[in-house]
Amino acid sequence: MRLSYIGFMFAMLVLFLFVSMNVSAELLFHDDFEKDSIDQEPKNWEIGFAGNTKAIVVADPKDAGNKVLKTSNKASNASRHDGPGGSIYVCGEEGWDDYVAEWDMMFPDDFYMGVVFRFKDGEQFYLSDRRQGGVIYRFYKRKNGWPLIGDGSVENKPQVWYRAQLTLDGDSFTFKLKERDDDTPFDKVDIATEAKDGDYKTGKFGNYGLVYIDNLFIGDSVNDLVLPVEPQNKVSTTWAKIKSAY
Repeated sequence: MRLSYIGFMFAMLVLFLFVSMNVSAELLFHDDFEKDSIDQEPKNWEIGFAGNTKAIVVADPKDAGNKVLKTSNKASNASRHDGPGGSIYVCGEEGWDDYVAEWDMMFPDDFYMGVVFRFKDGEQFYLSDRRQGGVIYRFYKRKNGWPLIGDGSVENKPQVWYRAQLTLDGDSFTFKLKERDDDTPFDKVDIATEAKDGDYKTGKFGNYGLVYIDNLFIGDSVNDLVLPVEPQNKVSTTWAKIKSAY
């Protein structure tokens, strides 16, 4: 009897831990811009830093029937936050700490551009940044200038849709990039850039410079992300918990 009782209690403990883990994990944010209007600012985003540029929803340059976010209405060299004073649009919550983000991204030309994370204000955030030349990809910190905190590389070209993944785990950050039509799982894709830094613990996610963004998913883990059935298509899922969330 005692062995049966111990076995029962162990099974209940395992069940409790399983349920607790699944309750705590969740999809934090999703946007594919289909509910936004062309030439208007994205409804689910806000201005984190007010510069002299405007983010607008536009027709996908590669597919006129698809809507995407164009993060600036000016040229690349006039869209950077530092210098020309480009705006930074952000989404999410100030209390976001660890998560996995995946999104489609296209670079309009060979220039500096990317995304920000753990964004607090215009002088406190991290930057995942594409550099000119189509190979170098870095992590920077905005704090008394631009300290470099992670140097890496991944081949990329303008006017090509890519799928990106950013993983934040405490003070550790990793970034991966692959072509959107590449069905290789991200756990099989080489890390392009990685870094460690502990200055900013929480903050929002956003854009930097001029870049096209689509199909953004942010969740507690990879298992919480809703991925397209086909990389070039919009969301399609029968996951019950995602249906109930929207």
